[in-house]
Amino acid sequence: MNNKDLVIMSVLTAFLSSIIVFICLDVSNGNFDNLADWFGALGSIGAILAVIYQVHKQREEFLDANQKGGEVCLKAYRDMSGYKLKHWIVNTGKSVEGYRFIGFVAEKDIEALLNGSKGAEVAVQFFGNVPYYDVESNLESLVPAGQSEKIELDITMLKSFFDRKTVYIVYKGLSDDFYTKKVTIKY
Repeated sequence: MNNKDLVIMSVLTAFLSSIIVFICLDVSNGNFDNLADWFGALGSIGAILAVIYQVHKQREEFLDANQKGGEVCLKAYRDMSGYKLKHWIVNTGKSVEGYRFIGFVAEKDIEALLNGSKGAEVAVQFFGNVPYYDVESNLESLVPAGQSEKIELDITMLKSFFDRKTVYIVYKGLSDDFYTKKVTIKY
């Protein structure tokens, strides 16, 4: 139980207790005429509270069932031709979601992209060792726990293009949420 639930329970308990005290005072004075009215009022209040509770629980279930999320994964390795980097995204949410690879973004531009002051023009994608800006990559719909296609890149290409050793891999979901992974090139 969180703090919000505790406050609600405390207020309801105080309210119910005060009604019970009024009923007891009314009955102790020998006035049984209003007893049916009091119980009717309690029943009405209980019905309203039950509906409020039910709506609250259904909203929580809906939000939980439609939770969105993603995790950018990467794997760096060395093969015969040099150092390589593979990256992909995994749907960590609880519903089907679409993801689009935005590109690699320099450390100096990542905040501007995330807060919306700059668009995808700060992101670069590489096709055949040629950099392209503001590319609309394919949209991939992923089921929960599904992963996108793995994209491979030569790390030397990445290192030669960015003047700093830290870049971000950026994906964007259909819900307009960004998913990033920081990459530090150490060789």
